[in-house]
Amino acid sequence: MEKKQELIHQMNKYVSNLHVFKTIVHNYHWNLVGEHFFVIHPMLDGIMSEIDASIDTVAERVLMIGGRPFGSLKVYLEHSMLQEIDSKPYHGIYVVKELLENFKLLLSELNVVLHMAESLDDQETISLITDIGSAYQKHIWMFSAWLVK
Repeated sequence: MEKKQELIHQMNKYVSNLHVFKTIVHNYHWNLVGEHFFVIHPMLDGIMSEIDASIDTVAERVLMIGGRPFGSLKVYLEHSMLQEIDSKPYHGIYVVKELLENFKLLLSELNVVLHMAESLDDQETISLITDIGSAYQKHIWMFSAWLVK
């Protein structure tokens, strides 16, 4: 039972990261400036939708395996590895570089959840986490390609 509680806690930390990440992305969305505005602004809408779907899916999975998802901003900030950002103008290239680093960090955190789920032979959590990780790998590849000069 202890391993299962550790998995639930790690999944809750991940939900916390997602909530902070969504706030970061929203901040970039509102404060984006510069020549890449028309390309990046709508892309950020899509990323926020993906984050919302992941939050809901992971939190519901926490419930399915007997846990209770975190549900307050204070708790999210206490457990997130990500830090809030200032509300100020951000240029597109900077935003993409920062998103790239955040997706890499989130992917590494997902891999922790994945290994824990594998140790419990929790196939449903493994499938869920693998799907989210695949989407992150695609973002990492695409942002990296976009940043090539």
